[in-house]
Amino acid sequence: MPRMTQINPTRMELLKQKKRLETAKRAHDLLEDKRDKLIQLFFPLLRQTRDLRQQLGERLSSSYQDFQIASIINSKKDIEESLLWTDTSCELSITGHSSLGTPRFELHLTGDPLCYGFHSSNWKLDTGIRGFRKLLPQLLELAYKEEEIKHLADEIERTRRRVNALEHILIPQISQAVKYITMKLEERERAHIINVMKVKELMEKRSLSQ
Repeated sequence: MPRMTQINPTRMELLKQKKRLETAKRAHDLLEDKRDKLIQLFFPLLRQTRDLRQQLGERLSSSYQDFQIASIINSKKDIEESLLWTDTSCELSITGHSSLGTPRFELHLTGDPLCYGFHSSNWKLDTGIRGFRKLLPQLLELAYKEEEIKHLADEIERTRRRVNALEHILIPQISQAVKYITMKLEERERAHIINVMKVKELMEKRSLSQ
């Protein structure tokens, strides 16, 4: 913002600065509301994501244990050879985006992951594969929620910086400019009144001397 001495203290400039001040205050209020709403979205989503991550961690651990037990019942080589026979594929498609731009994916699973023979496999391998297959959509949902949290955090930070800039920099500067112009106009008004009074006094003295 220019220095006070660079501001032309006129009524037009005063109106201009008052409009700027009104706009800045309105923008400040809107951004504060936006920040508060984003925070209201952030913390519930954070709790949901934390709970989902904990649940998935427990289920993943259970599925890994199934694979470990399966590799004990049959050899690791037999398990690996069985997995080579699985006939399944996984595809992702974007179904939309959140208001913050986080993409939403849809998972498409086809084929039978349990199409291997029974000789070199066991029921624990079946349980582990079924467990991982069920977890895939939830893992995708977890990834979406975590990305949305990052976007929310970034947007909250950007909004917070804008609110602070308006509150602590722009609004005080414009308010100072309004006060400066108002003070200068009042000084001019007082000087004008004094001059008028002096002229009136001189005219009265001349009238009396005549």
